[in-house]
Amino acid sequence: MKKQILHFLIIGIVVLFTSCDLTKDSTTGPEVSDRLVPYNPYPPDGQTEELLVVTLKWESDGDKFDVYFDKKNSPSKLLVSNIENKSVVVTGLDYLTKYYWKVVSKKNGVVKEGTVWNFSTLGRPSPIGGGYVLLKNTIETSTPSNVNVLFQVVDLNNQGITDLTEADFEVYEDGLPISPSESELKIVKKEDLYYRIKTVLMLDNSTSLADSIDAIRLAAADFIRNLVPYQEVALYSFSEKPVLLQDFTSDKNILIDALSRYQLGFPTTNLYGAVVEGANKWKDVFKIGETVQGYMVVFTDGRDTQGSTSLNQALNAIHNKIVFTIGLGKEIEPDILMKLGTGGFFNVNSTTEIESRLSEIQDKIVTYANSFYLLTYKSPKRGNFNHILTIRVKNNPYTGSYAQLSGTFNSGSFFSAKLSGNL
Repeated sequence: MKKQILHFLIIGIVVLFTSCDLTKDSTTGPEVSDRLVPYNPYPPDGQTEELLVVTLKWESDGDKFDVYFDKKNSPSKLLVSNIENKSVVVTGLDYLTKYYWKVVSKKNGVVKEGTVWNFSTLGRPSPIGGGYVLLKNTIETSTPSNVNVLFQVVDLNNQGITDLTEADFEVYEDGLPISPSESELKIVKKEDLYYRIKTVLMLDNSTSLADSIDAIRLAAADFIRNLVPYQEVALYSFSEKPVLLQDFTSDKNILIDALSRYQLGFPTTNLYGAVVEGANKWKDVFKIGETVQGYMVVFTDGRDTQGSTSLNQALNAIHNKIVFTIGLGKEIEPDILMKLGTGGFFNVNSTTEIESRLSEIQDKIVTYANSFYLLTYKSPKRGNFNHILTIRVKNNPYTGSYAQLSGTFNSGSFFSAKLSGNL
């Protein structure tokens, strides 16, 4: 009898253990069979002090995704649908606001809905000293022991910061501060780097602008005259489809001549198709030996009426690129232009305002470009080891996710060298 009881106990224990989920690891996401369910969100669930432009990211084995985004804890507003990227940029957020979002994953007819995540944006900064944000960092090393870091500094309103010096930064290796004097820390500004600005000027020429073509042409010509030496422009018109009037060039005379080909088009507006064409015209490059940053300026007096390209396709093409939108008149859709305008949306009431808005955008582009810094120093680290590098702006009142940049470098190739002039 005792043997029978023991036998049943053993069977029960085996059944209990085999029924348990031993493959699930809450720290690494769902078990393999549920990898279709979106997980590992960015910003992390519950994140605070986020910027007003946020790139939502997630992981999943799905191949298409719907993203819902709302101020309600049960988000019902569809942000994008059937996108293939596992990320989407959200712009135009409000200060000190909690946002909720979820992702629906799809693959081979199977649909999985993820949990609802949330994050909160930062409070409105003071006009002076609001804080600094460090972006787009690239870390490279060179012999004998140089650590080189390319990055960008903007304020909390995403405006470029251009006047920082070596004394404004703190550098840490493996959590310990380096000596600025012993490390020969220095800052090299963009003017001494290989840097190019690519600018796509996309101008609506649909028939609704029949009375405004000349004024738009004059405003665009003024924009071109204000180009800086390292800036190249590609000029487009669009109505039925985007038409390249002039490929990238820094020659102002060639560009102004090309404006003569900006003429009245067709009674349709392929806005989304124009955005896709323009966004695919350049590739951003953030390397220490080569930095190329692109911008697109889109002017329109209406909404997309053609329907050959979707808003989702336009947003996917933009991804993390910087786009400025200018909308003229009452037929535009401000909410749509705000989504497309990752760098800013400008609503104008007449063609007389276009010139000043283009000038304002050009100022933003140049300032943004001048906010790149190359920080270089000599590291004392030796041996084939990885090290954690952290860079901060001193006394930064902003303490959120982007208040510092962090990365790693390997000191395996480093060696000591005497200073020039020493025997």
